[in-house]
Amino acid sequence: MTNHTNNNSIGDQRREVGRSHFTQVLGFMLKDVSHPEMALLADWATNEPGCLHTSQLSHLRNARMKMLGVKSLDSLGRINTSIHALKTDRKGSFRAMDTATTTARIEEIVERFDPVLHPQTGLPLDAGDLMMVYLGYLELPELVPAAAVGDQAMAEAASKIGSWVEELLSERGLKFRDGLQLIKDKWTGSDAGRDLFCQVVAGMAEYTTEQLRVDLEPIAATISSLIDEDIVAADIVEMVNA
Repeated sequence: MTNHTNNNSIGDQRREVGRSHFTQVLGFMLKDVSHPEMALLADWATNEPGCLHTSQLSHLRNARMKMLGVKSLDSLGRINTSIHALKTDRKGSFRAMDTATTTARIEEIVERFDPVLHPQTGLPLDAGDLMMVYLGYLELPELVPAAAVGDQAMAEAASKIGSWVEELLSERGLKFRDGLQLIKDKWTGSDAGRDLFCQVVAGMAEYTTEQLRVDLEPIAATISSLIDEDIVAADIVEMVNA
């Protein structure tokens, strides 16, 4: 009985990490493409209009969806593999992709899109690979936006973020206790990360540079939910240090 409980706990932790990492991968896919443009790419890549909506992208980006929909997963995988084929083998493998017509508008968006590649094979991630990311079995550490933030900026943010979040809650008209509960409700990372973040906001603990770097993605997702805006890790550091 005890072993069964521990295995579930390990699985829950892996899936929490995977869901957080999936938002990082999606953030990379969206870095030069807007949500409406991504929806257009989905229509084109799947040759099935309306299979990926901007609201779904927003929820996925902010880790608000507990389950990854089949159509969303299929669309994102098809976008990634179709664009890679178009850019690398237009007269070969791309012809077998069965996309909709590649219009000038699609060409312009495709030019800005960087396909996400599997770290071992170098091939574009398909729907199966993206599911492996979501479940916590596949990591692509080079895509983590937090890794691009310099140590000096991260260290400065580590010393300021608690008071910054406390002020943000106050600006939202939330009592401190209610604000902490809302943070717990919105948190998408590990339980340990959630507890540390709440302690930092309460002034009972401080982040090290590396601790903040590890938890910056779920922090960004939590703040995004609180203020109802799309925010990535680097944005949080910039906002805290402003």
